[in-house]
Amino acid sequence: MIDALSDLKSPLETILLVEDEALIRMGVAEFLRECGYRVHEASNAPEAMDMLNSRLPVDLVITDIYMPTPSGVDGLALAKWIRSRHPEMEVIVTSGVVGPIDLPVDAPLTGPILVKPYTRRYLIERIKDALAKRRPRRGKIEGDTRREAASH
Repeated sequence: MIDALSDLKSPLETILLVEDEALIRMGVAEFLRECGYRVHEASNAPEAMDMLNSRLPVDLVITDIYMPTPSGVDGLALAKWIRSRHPEMEVIVTSGVVGPIDLPVDAPLTGPILVKPYTRRYLIERIKDALAKRRPRRGKIEGDTRREAASH
């Protein structure tokens, strides 16, 4: 538990956490909930795709790269699939691989890979950065327009 958990609290946004290691997934999901996020969990890429196809509202996906599945769909394939179907959605990719990771040239990454083990603070910083990138694409809400007009 982080002493300054209140510093990490954020507005209620929804994260889809895709991780095949159950204990890691449960621990990260619990921490993110403590920080004020709604969290949905998937144990592999096909399960995450099904959830996203069901129009589950998601602001951000965090996915592990290497997740053994019979379909062969890993976290990078999931990220690429998300980019093609949900271009407004940000994706954070994680990996527990020690050493260099061979990524395809067309890897759908918008930031560095989050290498495990990562600190909770670093995870939250990456989440906030990714969500900040996404917000402008949502369009302005009425309250923002009035504030801008009042400042001119």
